[in-house]
Amino acid sequence: MNGVIGMVPDIPKAYTAIAEWLSCVVCIGLYRREHHLTFRPTRRETLCALAALAILLLLQHALGVINVVFWLPGMAAAILVMYWMIMSCCDMNKKAGIYWMSITFVMAEVAAALEWQLYYFWAEGGGLFAGELASALFMLTVYGIFFAGAYWFQSRRGHHWTEITTQEMLTSVLIAAITFALSNLSYIFSDTPFSTSLAKEAFHIRTLTGVGGFAILLAYQRQCSEHHIQLELESVYTVLRTQYAQYKQSRESMEMINRKYHDLKHQIAILRSEKNQEKKDLYLDELEQEIRDYETQYKTGNGVLDTILTGKGMYCAQHGITLTCVADGKLLESVSVMDLCTIFGNALDNAIECELFIEPEEKRLIHLSVSEMNQFVLIRIENYLEENLRFANGLPVTTKGSRDEHGFGLKSIRYLAQKYGGSMMAAVEDNWFILKVMLPLGK
Repeated sequence: MNGVIGMVPDIPKAYTAIAEWLSCVVCIGLYRREHHLTFRPTRRETLCALAALAILLLLQHALGVINVVFWLPGMAAAILVMYWMIMSCCDMNKKAGIYWMSITFVMAEVAAALEWQLYYFWAEGGGLFAGELASALFMLTVYGIFFAGAYWFQSRRGHHWTEITTQEMLTSVLIAAITFALSNLSYIFSDTPFSTSLAKEAFHIRTLTGVGGFAILLAYQRQCSEHHIQLELESVYTVLRTQYAQYKQSRESMEMINRKYHDLKHQIAILRSEKNQEKKDLYLDELEQEIRDYETQYKTGNGVLDTILTGKGMYCAQHGITLTCVADGKLLESVSVMDLCTIFGNALDNAIECELFIEPEEKRLIHLSVSEMNQFVLIRIENYLEENLRFANGLPVTTKGSRDEHGFGLKSIRYLAQKYGGSMMAAVEDNWFILKVMLPLGK
């Protein structure tokens, strides 16, 4: 594509390549920031980024000298390079990569068009802004302000990186394609109702159309993020209700078991007062031992926690899992019943589910503690594991089959910890998954 529109020089192709590369850098920076990753790239990521910059520069240089017929395929190749750079430096699926590639591509188009229009406006009459050096310095200044501002603006908004739907991906691609087509129409077909043969008007159309399309993409991005947050909150509340329902069911079961236990205890006493055969005595001994399994209950000083632990403890005993507990339940008096059910129910459910796959049974270990530390209540739940977990946003990435129904247990715990002014942390140390929940004492 020629580097001149009428008598006016077009954007230098190297400037376009740099804008595309910096736009990808902004996207990668946002990803690393929101996933709590270091901003220092690995050697592989550095090489990928530098290779992408070199390829973009070569592609754009080629587009400046080849026939206009090859311009669209060349731009498609540049888009693929941007996609490759993003996917090489970010751990996201293909849908998310295409979604973010659409946003970064339009961002690059806006930056390049805006910079060149401002430069040409001031450099048209010559003087201070004339010359390649002045042009390069002006480009670096405008790009620095634009992309720093874009990063600052985007970093103040929440984003979703993994659960991009097909509709969201296709919509973002469509908006980007329409924006690109309308903003560059005058450079290919100058005799349509939506294009012009005048260079300055073409500049205006390109810049304003790009800004408008970018604004629409940002608005759509915000709408998608809010929609995902709403779905996540609904899932969290579903978990809350489910855990509370399980608590009520466990409480009713424990009351029934206690009644049955006392009835059987009296029956055994009556039977033992009679003259029985040796086999009958053995049967009664076995029956009494089975009853003792139900008699074992946790006494932490908090009735709700006792009920939860007793229910989970019975399940653990049936599946060869050793559950130990050292807890001062009185420290949790200010936490509501539903919140206690959610925190301990979800944490223990996750631990139990992990232990069910551990062999031999002697390694199926869960330890729970509740203690006071520096004016905080520390809830610590540990379970043995043998698999390697991958973390994202401070949470382990779910290995379960349904992404829609699972993965919200720890999110609901973190939500409740923050509700009380506390925090939640998860980590893996020496084959132990450790979950810590800190709650301000008395809140």
